[in-house]
Amino acid sequence: MADVVVVIPARYGSSRFVGKALADLAGAPLVVRTAQRAAAMTTADRVLVATDDARIADAVRTAGFEAVMTGEHASGTDRIGEAMAGIDAEIVVNLQGDEPLLDPVEADRLVLALRADPEVGIATLAHAFDSHSEWADPNAVKVVTDDHGRALLFTRAAVPGGHPGGEGERWRLARRHVGIYAYRLDALRRFLAMPPHPLECAEGLEQLRALTAGETILVLETAQKPVGVDTPEDLERARELWRDLADD
Repeated sequence: MADVVVVIPARYGSSRFVGKALADLAGAPLVVRTAQRAAAMTTADRVLVATDDARIADAVRTAGFEAVMTGEHASGTDRIGEAMAGIDAEIVVNLQGDEPLLDPVEADRLVLALRADPEVGIATLAHAFDSHSEWADPNAVKVVTDDHGRALLFTRAAVPGGHPGGEGERWRLARRHVGIYAYRLDALRRFLAMPPHPLECAEGLEQLRALTAGETILVLETAQKPVGVDTPEDLERARELWRDLADD
């Protein structure tokens, strides 16, 4: 049994950036750069790329990583579920294929947090907002937590809401969610066995399926603000940041 398996879901037909998994980032496909970052984790025993596209699988294997072919799925988590069929593990890390700049140390923190608290089934990351305008953007997913770092709500709305005279700097009370998750294997399987929740469908946030079912989601705060690649413009920014990493 591999104690910690990192699964990177990657598809070719991204709605905002078709073929982005194979877009070049400093001489290698984006998905390969993400796999390299995952392989640098100290806790990772195995790294898989789960895809439904042979071109992505070929690129991953050519780079020396493991690729698993899957069917078409509505979400990356469903794709991970198929990839993990028949694989035993303690913890599964869901690392999006468009997150090549996520520090492996931050992914390791999620694994260690699960190991430290057996009551937590899922762990994820969030960071402080830089500005009111960033917080107000519905594309920026907000999370609010209790005093122990456990998620109370994920939403695209600008929360917490205000009341007359109570505006202040309420935007500082939420955090911006970073879409990486570490699951205990049994928590992942419970999630995949549940139907989508109406709140999940309304927000377009699948983590609400787990939260509304009573799963404990621990949110670790990070000072880092990784740049995900959703658009060609994001890719150009990622290229600049990758050059900075290479120069360090």
